[in-house]
Amino acid sequence: MTNGHDRRRFIQIAGTGAAASLAGCAQLDSLMQSDGDSSDAVTVAVAPDREEMQALNEEIQSEVENGNLSRQEAQQRMVSEQQNLTEAAATEFEESADGSDISIEDAETQYGLFRVTGSDEAIMSALRSGEISGIYPGDQYDAFVRRQEQQAQRRQMLQERQQQAEQQENGTETESGPGNETGDSDGGNETENSSDGNVTAE
Repeated sequence: MTNGHDRRRFIQIAGTGAAASLAGCAQLDSLMQSDGDSSDAVTVAVAPDREEMQALNEEIQSEVENGNLSRQEAQQRMVSEQQNLTEAAATEFEESADGSDISIEDAETQYGLFRVTGSDEAIMSALRSGEISGIYPGDQYDAFVRRQEQQAQRRQMLQERQQQAEQQENGTETESGPGNETGDSDGGNETENSSDGNVTAE
């Protein structure tokens, strides 16, 4: 059975992992220096608002502490909600790009990653306004996408292992529950064999 401390510890780890996954390749402040040629593609990353992520983390942590969510359920919800927020931020960027000097060449909205072309001014303006969270060389786009896919696979494997562990734990608790134990020490049910036949032990 999970106590309050373990639940808090789990959600802190889950929140940290989700935030790291959100950013993925987004090492903020690591900007690519450009010569102003708008034909050169760059990779940009978008991420949910930090306040939204903080509110989500606090909400899920409260649910865990109140016993309304298990560790596995909390992690699944964190990943799902994080992806929803990331996709929402990506959609907002796509919409804003339509009305700006930015053209989207490739997109993985579930990861918040785009390969775009456009003027330096337009891309840097999107960074300053918070529409994007990082700018990187265009040739790193595929590598960033692969990294996110690998992280998603690892999360899936972890969830499956946790699910198996919880199922085993629940099975053990059921087997050891009241009324399910058997043994030779049950009062009134022990028998003793003797050479004269079966004699009930006193």
